[in-house]
Order: sequence, then structure tokens, then C-alpha cells
Amino acid sequence: MPSVEQRATGRPGMKISVLGPTYPFRGGISHYTTLLVQHLRERNEVQFVSFDKQYPRFLFPGRTQIDESQRPFRAESERLLSFADPLSWRRSAARIVDFAPEAFVLSWVNPALALQFRYISGYVRRHLPRTRIVFWCHNVVLHENVPFSRALTRMALRRGDHFIVSYEEARRDLLDLRPGSAVSVAHLPELGVFHSDISSDEARRGLGFDEDARVALYFGFVRPYKGLMHLLRALPRVARLVPGLRLLVVGESWGDAERYRAEVERLGIEDLVTMVDRYVPNEEVSLYFEAADLVVLPYETASGSGIIQIAYSFAKPVVTTLVGALSEVVEDGKTGFLVPPCDPQALADAIAGFFQSGRPDDFARNIERFRTRFSWDSFIEVLDGLLKRDLGSDP
Repeated sequence: MPSVEQRATGRPGMKISVLGPTYPFRGGISHYTTLLVQHLRERNEVQFVSFDKQYPRFLFPGRTQIDESQRPFRAESERLLSFADPLSWRRSAARIVDFAPEAFVLSWVNPALALQFRYISGYVRRHLPRTRIVFWCHNVVLHENVPFSRALTRMALRRGDHFIVSYEEARRDLLDLRPGSAVSVAHLPELGVFHSDISSDEARRGLGFDEDARVALYFGFVRPYKGLMHLLRALPRVARLVPGLRLLVVGESWGDAERYRAEVERLGIEDLVTMVDRYVPNEEVSLYFEAADLVVLPYETASGSGIIQIAYSFAKPVVTTLVGALSEVVEDGKTGFLVPPCDPQALADAIAGFFQSGRPDDFARNIERFRTRFSWDSFIEVLDGLLKRDLGSDP
């Protein structure tokens, strides 16, 4: 039934099914899928089908898949899908068919889920041929070289009528994978939920930093392609140019954490680096971003990064690399700096340049203007528009 808001505005809304992860599973894709459902439910009747059991242990290198936040993001869902249980794939698909949505949105990120998503989207297509199937593709091409990943992705996306990606780079990747597809670009929205509840001075004191420290933050899972080693090797040069420099490395290491600690020791920068090797619950995010002057993401490869949107929500500039679509979301010299990948000297010069510029307020003002393009309203408008055009009603 239409909500009170739908009746009041005269907008009929649509019946939409969404498939993807949510709490109690952790991570950015879970957050984004949950928030998509929340925003869609403001004007539509939305069914949310999610996971009962997600990845098997051998496919997940982290310590746990469960979000232990005290303030988790929630949306009412039906937890039906289990990675290794084909009967659960059928139950999930049957529930979607019973709901009879006009549109079915799948939150896609990993070819490990190709068989499940291919089965469910194919089942929906056979039983509901008029339902529009939309894949929201957080990743099109994996960052690591995984055998058969492109073939699995192509197979999983075969039933899609529309595809939403966050960057022009991803649009090109998808068209290379599936020529002739209908692809819309909608920038990854700000999560908009990590509200600051602590001042910068309080955050720094809480982390044991002096109030006049110059703090750079690396945030997110530590994986080889994210380039932390290059940042560590840039640090001695930055420290010579920037008195009071401190680096915060915050995020669970997916791999050999000892190699990073060994590099810190080899470089003699133990006093400059604080490492928090764990997944950070929602209520702690503001502590680290408020303590920082600058966020540094030295990726070797990337399609995009949700960390940039978090940084912008705290008005923090970003130093990152010219890979993938990162140049689409960082304005060089205005909201941050762009440097070549795998280049510690260029990385060091950009970090030092920010601290020596004396322009943090200018960067903050630029970010406030620039971040408006990353709103949920803009994202929903893209989805709403393509569905209503396809379903033959006025946007």
C-alpha cells in the first residue's frame, strides 16, 4: 500500500525488490544497500531480501563478517539467502516473485556470488518477464587478478535490463564486458550517517596526540592493492618537511600485517605511525576522521572509493592516486591532490604540500560545494528516472 507521504504528494510509488547484504553483515556494501532501501522506502513499497549466511570462511580473509557496532545501520529485511545452499536461492527467488515487483535491484560487488545472482535474476525473469532488473554495480572489474572473474561477472549480469555504476571508468568497463548495455552513472552517495560527536582537539587527545600534531589518516581495509607500503615509504621525506607529523593507519589487515610493521621498523618511523589493525565500528569512525587533517589513499589500482565520501562528510581533503575513477571525485588542488600510483616521492610531496599550503579552510569550503553532487537524492533520481521511463510513466 502507498505510504501517507505517497498519498499526500500524489506520487504512486513503485513496488521494488532489493537483493543485497545488510546488518548483521559488516562493510561498505552492506551499509550502502541498507541505506538504499531506507531511501527507496520513503516513496515506494520495498521488499528487502538479504543474506542469512554470506561468504564461506575460505572466501573471506577478514576476522569476522559480523558488524559489532553498537549503532548499526538497519532496515527491515528477509534474511533468506545462504551462499552454499541452492534451496535458499530458490526460496529467495520465489519470495521476490510472490511480491511481484515492478523493479528488482541487485547490489553487485563480487563474482564469488555469480551463481546465486544468476539463478535468482533468471528465476525472476522467467516468472516476471515485465519486471525490470537493475544491477547496482559497486565493482565491475576486481582489483586483484582472480581467475575467471570476468566470465563469472558476465554470466551473473546477463539478465540485467539496466546497470548503475558510480563512475565513467566503471561504465566503460561494463560496456567492454557487455557491449550495448543500458548503463547509467550515479555517483556513489555520501553515507551521511557518520555524524561528528567529538571535536578535533578531543579526538587528538583521545589518541594521545599533541594538539599541534599534523595528522594524516589512512582508513579502510589494508590490502596490497591499496598501497599502504608506498605511504610508509613516503613518510620519512614528509617528516623532514612537516614538523609534528603523525600517520594513523586504521583498518583491518587482510593479509600479512607483520610486513607493514617490519617496514615501519626498517624505516625508523615507529614514533610517527599509529596502527589500529581492526575493523572500526560505526560509533568510532568520527574519532579518527576528526583527529585527521588529511586523508591519504595511495591505491595502486581502484575503481572508486567510498572512503572519499566519508572524508568529505567530515570536510577532510584527500590525497589519492590517478587510477580508475578517483580523479572523478577529487578535484586536484581544490578538494585534495592527485598523484601517480606507486610513487612514494610524489605522494610525500603532495602530503607535505598540503600541510605547507596553510589553506585547510579553503579546502574545506571547496569540499562543501563539491560534495553536493554525492547526495542520495541525486542517486535515487537516476534510479527513479530510468525505471519510470522504462515502465512507461512520467518521471
